Amino acid sequence: MDRSPTTLRYSHRAKPFSSELELELTGRELIAVKGRSRQVFPLGGIEHIRLEYSPRNVARLVFRCIVRATDGRSVTFDNLNWLSLIQTERRDADYTAFVTALAERAAPTARREAGAAPIRFHLVQIIGWLTIALLFGSAGYFLLRPGGFGTFVSRVYAVIGVIFGGYLTIWHLEFMKRNPPRPFTAGAVPAEVLPPEAPPVPRA
Repeated sequence: MDRSPTTLRYSHRAKPFSSELELELTGRELIAVKGRSRQVFPLGGIEHIRLEYSPRNVARLVFRCIVRATDGRSVTFDNLNWLSLIQTERRDADYTAFVTALAERAAPTARREAGAAPIRFHLVQIIGWLTIALLFGSAGYFLLRPGGFGTFVSRVYAVIGVIFGGYLTIWHLEFMKRNPPRPFTAGAVPAEVLPPEAPPVPRA
């Protein structure tokens, strides 16, 4: 009886009108094809797998996988697929199944890490809080300065500061919650760096 792992496939377009990245995961290797480029990564030669939460302007729930081999080659993919210049789709279930299997099949020596790289995480943390403080501080300035609240322009600037400050606070808190750097083991991928499961469809 053939007990070799099932071959899994995943594909997506990382940018509008870019070539589709086609990935194939077997029991021995990861194959990445994009346009005329074809890379083969033996699973025993994978050095590092990083799974992280990577929100974009066009979508909040974007998750990314970065695979690096011992020879320096790498491949990056995520759960967002561009269909056109303005239309995207999230391939959550297929992405989760693929990266979970990849983490399990890679060599035991491969480093498996969840969250952003430490330097990036701390930079985003500092810059994010400073920007939020600046936005709310600006809103307060336009409201509290002499004659500020009574002028239409000051009220508009204050409202803009509060709206952007609130939006950035929500984005920042989720980034901090999902992306602290930490290792994980095969078969135990942290849920914070995977797309949320879709709710079950009620039966008619």
